Amino acid sequence: MKYFFILGKNPTLSLAEIAVVLNLKPEQILFLSEKAAVIEISAELDAKNLIKKVGGTIKIGVINDQLSMTNFQSMANFLMANIKNNNTSGKFNFGFSYYGPYQTYGRTGKHKKFDEKKIGMEIKSELKEQGINSRWVTSKEEVLSSVVVEQNKLTTEQGKEIVIIDGGQQQYAGHTIAVQPFKDLSKRDYGRPGRDDFSGMLPPKLAQILINLAVNTDGHRFITDEHRSRIILLDPFCGSGTILTEAALMGYQKLIGCDASQKAVEDTRKNFQFTISNFQSIFNKSISNDAVKLFQCKVENLNQKVKLNSVNVIVTEPYLGPSRKKNDKETIKKIIKELEELYYQAIKQFEKALKNNGRVAMIWPVFKARDTVFLSAKNILGNSNFKIVNPLPNFGKENIIKLTNRNTIVYGREGQRVWREVIILEKR
Repeated sequence: MKYFFILGKNPTLSLAEIAVVLNLKPEQILFLSEKAAVIEISAELDAKNLIKKVGGTIKIGVINDQLSMTNFQSMANFLMANIKNNNTSGKFNFGFSYYGPYQTYGRTGKHKKFDEKKIGMEIKSELKEQGINSRWVTSKEEVLSSVVVEQNKLTTEQGKEIVIIDGGQQQYAGHTIAVQPFKDLSKRDYGRPGRDDFSGMLPPKLAQILINLAVNTDGHRFITDEHRSRIILLDPFCGSGTILTEAALMGYQKLIGCDASQKAVEDTRKNFQFTISNFQSIFNKSISNDAVKLFQCKVENLNQKVKLNSVNVIVTEPYLGPSRKKNDKETIKKIIKELEELYYQAIKQFEKALKNNGRVAMIWPVFKARDTVFLSAKNILGNSNFKIVNPLPNFGKENIIKLTNRNTIVYGREGQRVWREVIILEKR
């Protein structure tokens, strides 16, 4: 079957997560752009469940057909047939999202390669002739957002979002099955009782991505709940507990968290309780308080709390440096030296705690000033048995997949002084 994934703001990070979760091979990527990926897999996806566990995907849908780029009449017929197939009573909502290049015409700006308005009105008119009351859902944005799709019930029997992905000589046409659960993500982010805005908080979506990137499928076709239930996951800089709470919702049942700050440990405890109370029913999970073990501990003393060679994966965002007004070279140089020493000590403890072939998904800061400054992998990894893992080996597509020279992914937005570098390590 063919599916489309509408990617987040960092397409490399989004694709890396999908590739790991579905254990994809490069040849299964039929089309890739900065906005969308079309993949082919042999099994049917449970998209509504999957999208709750992949933080880098905005929409998931099924590809129904491939259309010639110039055959716009077949596109109209396809849209009409798919909408009629729903056989629903009451008002039927439909909408379009086009992911592809735009054509520019004089002063009128950019336009899609097909006449959406004409097709929309023709479909609405034909539905009316058949006695179906319909509403064409539109948006001021180029595509329908997850919010618009959700609020207008376009993934239910009462509606449908038709998605056109322009692949050049082929146009992939399909419909959306599931959209990112924006309401729940926002509540898990901003509604938690234990927050520390001064220290900063990892967004739940990024936490999900890190967790997924850390897990080696060990030959499994997909990462399954049964697979997750056996994994021991450690966050040694647990902060407010975002990684641990997201991991619990995703199906991980053996969690360990620690932090040098007692307040952070208590915030994590409160947020774990909050998560259990408010979200486990949405994920159809029965989460026990015993699923997580929390304690205060400096990372350099981790081996006193965690058994040797006992942990499968470590997922963490450590201390990224102080909030600062100065952005000069000397200030950044001093911060980098302190962080490299902290991370070096952490890596020594991670090596003791992890099983062989265990993985670490970790954030390192990237400092944006006049120059972009990275931390030194040599200074942090030292003589350890850790090697940086390429999350997208042999996938090519250099114009879309953007990895650093050391096979890591940089994540951030313009204007930020500190970006995040996603580092995947494996103990060899």
